[in-house]
Amino acid sequence: MNSICIDENNQLVVKFEPTGNFSTDYFIEDFLNESDFTKNDNDFSYESEDIVEFKNRVKWTVDKFKKEFENNLEICDSVDQYLDSINTDNDNYEKALALGKEIKEKSDHNPNISEKFIRKLMPYQEESVEHLMEIGNGANFSVPGSGKTTISYAAISRWIEDGTAQKIIVIGPTASFLPWEEEYGECFGKPARSCRVSGDFASKFHELGDSFDLFLIHFNTAMNRQWELQNFMQKWNTVLIIDESHYIKSPALKRWASTAIIVAPYAKHRIILSGTPMPNNAKDLWTQITFLWPQHLPLGNQILYNNYVKKNGVGKYQSVLDSLFCRIKKNTLNLPKPKWIPHKVELNSRQRDIYNVIEADTLKEINETNIQDQAKLQKFRIAKMIRLLQTASNPTLLSEMTSGFDVSNDLFSEQFGIPKPTGVTSTLEPTTVEKISNYSKFEIPSKMVKAAQIAGNLYDDGHKVIIWNSFIHNMMLFQTDLLSDKTVHVINGTTPKDSTEPGNRDEIIKKFKENDEPQILVTSAASLGESVSLHKFKDKTVCNHAIYLDRNFNGAQYMQSMDRIHRIGMKSDAQVEYHIIVAKNTIDEVINTRLDSKWIDMLTALDDDMLDGLNIDPTPEKLNPDEFNLDYQSIVQQLKKNIENK
Repeated sequence: MNSICIDENNQLVVKFEPTGNFSTDYFIEDFLNESDFTKNDNDFSYESEDIVEFKNRVKWTVDKFKKEFENNLEICDSVDQYLDSINTDNDNYEKALALGKEIKEKSDHNPNISEKFIRKLMPYQEESVEHLMEIGNGANFSVPGSGKTTISYAAISRWIEDGTAQKIIVIGPTASFLPWEEEYGECFGKPARSCRVSGDFASKFHELGDSFDLFLIHFNTAMNRQWELQNFMQKWNTVLIIDESHYIKSPALKRWASTAIIVAPYAKHRIILSGTPMPNNAKDLWTQITFLWPQHLPLGNQILYNNYVKKNGVGKYQSVLDSLFCRIKKNTLNLPKPKWIPHKVELNSRQRDIYNVIEADTLKEINETNIQDQAKLQKFRIAKMIRLLQTASNPTLLSEMTSGFDVSNDLFSEQFGIPKPTGVTSTLEPTTVEKISNYSKFEIPSKMVKAAQIAGNLYDDGHKVIIWNSFIHNMMLFQTDLLSDKTVHVINGTTPKDSTEPGNRDEIIKKFKENDEPQILVTSAASLGESVSLHKFKDKTVCNHAIYLDRNFNGAQYMQSMDRIHRIGMKSDAQVEYHIIVAKNTIDEVINTRLDSKWIDMLTALDDDMLDGLNIDPTPEKLNPDEFNLDYQSIVQQLKKNIENK
């Protein structure tokens, strides 16, 4: 009789009874070739200190031998007991789906948080706390400023008291670290024993569980310290949190997304947090939701899921999503509805001439390229998109000295192998190159004139204003030329983050928030679009006005940037205004349409009634799961249309 047991040394042991049967011998040989078992006569053994790996191997072995030997197999009680402990996760998952739905349908909520949690919950937070606390692994997609960190700590307080949580690991952007540390003290009445995992700590943080309770890790560090993460979570009951979880939406583009899926099973509880969980389309949700319950694939096979949502939206997956996430909406917070003010401007004559040439040249290069490597092809296409953005914004940017996006912008950084634009290509005629080189001597770009006019008028009326734009050169022009008679601050990727350096990021933000005088802050969504509140300081309004000089296709950055000034704590009579500047018959119009579609797609999937306040088309075309390709094809279509009309 063949048997499978788990012995007293916690080894998985398979005893095989030889029969001389060719097919059976072949099965055993094949089994040994595709596994890590050690052979000893007719016995095979397997051991691993990795609990996830061991669990998976036990299930795989039992399933494989049951299929081959049917009744000629004994499963020892030790294995049955072990498998039962694994299968409780199935029960937990099904329970989570049922509870998630039940809790969201309740009219009143009274979460049983620990007495050690001292911060008073707001009524609108109680449902989210109860939901997360009961399902164990869940998502909070509430709008920025609604207290996602507080909600997480409230649920964790119960888990700590129940013994299912001992340590907290937060993986997220660096800007989120300070709020996690500060709110820990406000929630528990004592400073956090926190460790920012970097440098020397990164290589040995798995040894520091006795010294710290809260570990803060940047995405890149987590990706490079996967082993330390797994090792730590095998030793301690850990709550693993992904803050700004939209950063893990695409395993194909970002290795830390794959890392999140790999390390997830080692955590006792898992939480994802984002106000913009699907900045492009519904496919962005797959990795995030899979992270919560990786052994169950709540949204099924990724390819099948993507193909379905391409045609139908989330459709049949909506019930699973509804069970696993909570969202506090802006209407729940009784925030006044913002106002979007479009400004469509004509390019000045010289800029239009340059744009027409660049447009035609770009289309020619696109049609003639024969790049077969898909990675290189995407880099090529992004470079063309950037060149069009530069031309529509300020042709001077086409020169090599002023070409780059804000270096904080992850889409265009060297980290992802995408070089910053390197200036005008040799394909252009000398006359066009001369026009570009001398552009600043003849005219100021019409978009910048419009932005400066709006900002200046608001400033003169006593307001603070944010100008959002992508290019460092343009940021400095506002400060040194266009708005030089005003108080103008600039924050971009080159601004020092170290609080000891003069002119550092925190110092500028403090001046902007605490000084009552009118001011203008020029920045990029890449640098300041997340984890910063610019709407109020104490009980005083700071800023209600934002101007968008230019935008790219990054939906998350755009959505997050809007929330810097439209969030909880606003006065009920405040009027937030977003001034969107779009150059007619340029790439700006494509971006404007695509961003509107992405935003509406997300709000629809999340059943967010903020759609009621939008002054844009509420019925956009369904989004293709291949978001970049759709962005790119939209540009190509416009190029062809514009050139045909000339």
